[in-house]
Amino acid sequence: MIGISFYLQDPHAETQIIHAANLGVKRAFTSLHIPEEKGLVKRMIRLLKLAEDYGMEIHADVSLNTLDHLGINKFTDLWPLGIKGIRLDDGFDKEMVISLSKVFSLSLNASTLNEDELLAVLGGGVVPESLIAWHNFYPRPETGLEEEFFHEQNRMFKKYGIPIFAFIPGAGSKRGPLHEGLPTLEKHRLMNPYAAGIELIQHVEGVYVGDQGTEDNLLENLTAYKNLNILTIRVESRLLQSGQYKLRPDVSQDVFRLQNTRVTANVEPSNTAARSLGSITMDNDAYGRYRGEVQICKRDLGANHRVNVIGRVIEDDIPLLSLLKPGQTIKLIIE
Repeated sequence: MIGISFYLQDPHAETQIIHAANLGVKRAFTSLHIPEEKGLVKRMIRLLKLAEDYGMEIHADVSLNTLDHLGINKFTDLWPLGIKGIRLDDGFDKEMVISLSKVFSLSLNASTLNEDELLAVLGGGVVPESLIAWHNFYPRPETGLEEEFFHEQNRMFKKYGIPIFAFIPGAGSKRGPLHEGLPTLEKHRLMNPYAAGIELIQHVEGVYVGDQGTEDNLLENLTAYKNLNILTIRVESRLLQSGQYKLRPDVSQDVFRLQNTRVTANVEPSNTAARSLGSITMDNDAYGRYRGEVQICKRDLGANHRVNVIGRVIEDDIPLLSLLKPGQTIKLIIE
């Protein structure tokens, strides 16, 4: 599933919620213990009501300071406000976790929980199917999770059948006060958020945009991949047209081959230059029946007088190439 995040201090939160809902995004995350947002209870209520009106399921990050932060008496007071799921920060004891699980959809901190602590929760009668293992996001650069630790934690939760959620940074607008992105994995902080999202979709059940920014069609492209298995790649080319193409089901060592691109018309040799990772090529007349076949290079290749270089994948989208699958539908967008 794909989800967004909205924050009380963001003046564009209403627009963001409506935009996401109109794309079919039905889940949203917010935090109820950000120090900078203390005293914004009325705005919180308005945003939660708006999200609920648009059919969004809201999960909120809470800590032991949330009650004081919001001026409420008990966590169950969040239910009438539209909060149906809560994600527990550190400090909640086993008894409180079990008690809250009877009211809310419950998310455990997947980035910090160890197996003994997980077993203590499960031993208290909470069934794995009612839990979510939800990773942190990390506002400060250099503090995001190491990739191997991330996968190690995920293996633990998968062993018990608990679904896993994680965050990618937003596109465009980043949440303050640091404005450095809100990824789970440090490697994703400066990465194209769409590529980061596609990578996470292949490992976890829920991918949420941590920042409020969803520019550059981020949600549109993520939902197209999640729901239709269409991966969008931006390219530069004077010969290709924007549109959908399908990769062959067999896997070539050096190139991705686009099906149904061969032609009977002549393709004169032109720009038969060396090919780098991400180069887009077309076989020319010298390749006979292969003429017109379009390929995308998986690695650097030398020049071939039978192959014309007709464009290339833009640099920010190069990481998407490693995520392509056999038979994948790709949507090429000419920049």
